[in-house]
Amino acid sequence: MILCINGWTIEQISAAISITTPIILLAWFYYSQKQTLSKNYYDEIDGIYAGFTDAIGKPQHNGRIYGGIIMNIRDIDNKGFFKGEFDFGETEMTRQNERPIAINLRDGIFTFLGKLNHRLLRNKTRHPFKPKENRQYLGKLLIVDRLDFSFSDYKIEDYLSAEYDIIHYREMQTMKFTLSKVYKADRPELPKSFTLYKSAGFDFEPYKNVKQAVFRETRADQ
Repeated sequence: MILCINGWTIEQISAAISITTPIILLAWFYYSQKQTLSKNYYDEIDGIYAGFTDAIGKPQHNGRIYGGIIMNIRDIDNKGFFKGEFDFGETEMTRQNERPIAINLRDGIFTFLGKLNHRLLRNKTRHPFKPKENRQYLGKLLIVDRLDFSFSDYKIEDYLSAEYDIIHYREMQTMKFTLSKVYKADRPELPKSFTLYKSAGFDFEPYKNVKQAVFRETRADQ
């Protein structure tokens, strides 16, 4: 005797289950792997990043201008959203009475919100010092005027100052930023593009060099 359920025989139901079960298991495996791998990726992001920038200002004392950014990325969540602040400054190095002096030309703290997008990439050996061989992830950095907003009528669009595109080179722990949109013409001037390197705590690294050459003091790395 052959049992039927809504026109399906036991043999047909069994065949359907045998086909769909591997698909469901494969989809679940993909989802669980994606969640695990994305968490591993986002756990790497928080930290101090720094790098020198091209000069915006002009020398006022026939010296040489050193520009730089120290960025502190904090509180990234499992979806890739993060926040933080960075210090952008420029210092002119010159000589006075045969003695080297540093003259601060600009220095400002900027608050930002951001998002990095994780994607699955083929697992292979990658050279950590060759950008083209790095795993690359894209994102956005939104510079905002303030975060102490009124919760009841908050609109992020009212606080946006500028927007940067991000390319994250994972193995190099490096981020490249390119200005993509200006929301307020009267905002403080910032570099159109810059590259920042994550601090590893070494004595000779971009973070230590930028801090010594550009900033007398900064709270962005606290």
